[in-house]
Amino acid sequence: MKRAMSSESTYKQKAFLIQHRDETICKQSTSGGAFTAIAKQIISNGGVVFGVTMDDRFDVKHIMVDSIEGLEQFRNSKYVQSNVGESYRAVKKELEKDRLVCFSGTPCQIRGLKAFLSEDYENLLLVDVVCRAVPSPGIWHKYVDEILSTKGELEKVRFRDKDLGYQYSTMKVVYSDHISRDGIETDPWLRMFFSGTIIRPSCTECKFRARERQSDITMWDCLNLHDFNTTLDQKKGTTRVLVHSSKGEKYINKVLNDVECVEISPESAVKNVQEFVVSPKRSAYSKSFFDEAEKDGLEVALNKYFKNDWKRYLKKSFRMFLNKYDLDLYVKRLIRHR
Repeated sequence: MKRAMSSESTYKQKAFLIQHRDETICKQSTSGGAFTAIAKQIISNGGVVFGVTMDDRFDVKHIMVDSIEGLEQFRNSKYVQSNVGESYRAVKKELEKDRLVCFSGTPCQIRGLKAFLSEDYENLLLVDVVCRAVPSPGIWHKYVDEILSTKGELEKVRFRDKDLGYQYSTMKVVYSDHISRDGIETDPWLRMFFSGTIIRPSCTECKFRARERQSDITMWDCLNLHDFNTTLDQKKGTTRVLVHSSKGEKYINKVLNDVECVEISPESAVKNVQEFVVSPKRSAYSKSFFDEAEKDGLEVALNKYFKNDWKRYLKKSFRMFLNKYDLDLYVKRLIRHR
């Protein structure tokens, strides 16, 4: 089922807020579980889904699943560049069997797949995420080996865990005998990533940042839900969705029995979302950090550039206090509208 490459330029974009009705799926997901709902539709109709997982060696990579149970490993963000591996070839193989295929990834990975296929397929659904940047896989493995693994028998890592709520997601590291959990104020990996220190250089000049996308559907967070809607539960997490094609809209309509869905204007959906159009900057000390991490070890570099002081621990405690008593939402709204 293929046809000539087309951008479907006549389609008028639509935007939605989506929240999965299944509490477990919503909690396991970074935001509202929209991707799981769409992927379930693909698999229920005999298709396959390509997404990103983290394996037992903590490698982040694309894999294919053909069962609804397998979708769980795609939930939750992975703040590491995924290894596409042979996925593009596998996608083409499944498409040529006339199977439904859903492929999810960053905008550059979507563009790479379309270039590889060189033709548009009616049975291919493309879903991308609003991507800030991707950290270096090399520094991630260094972090696992030299930092995380020294603290116990490492079992699992979740980059955006919602145990403390959607408004204060944390990086959760599970060991055989304890759990470590820190937010953006004190977690070393989150601090390295969001400061721009460990992002790939190509991300600072990304050619794929635009409201018009190569995908059928774009997904991202909606931390400011109350700016759009007051009926959905702010604490559960919500996915903001921008639809670029009639094919994408068809799949949004297919999931309405599984999700709460509210239509909003595309203009309001993308307003002030800088990641759509603005590439991040690398930190001024990024090169020095990499050089010193390679020469002296990552722990030495972390202690020099990302040592936590009492102010950071105080900020973390304050945010946890606000979160515990459900005050974080009100404080954020006051800050945004002051």
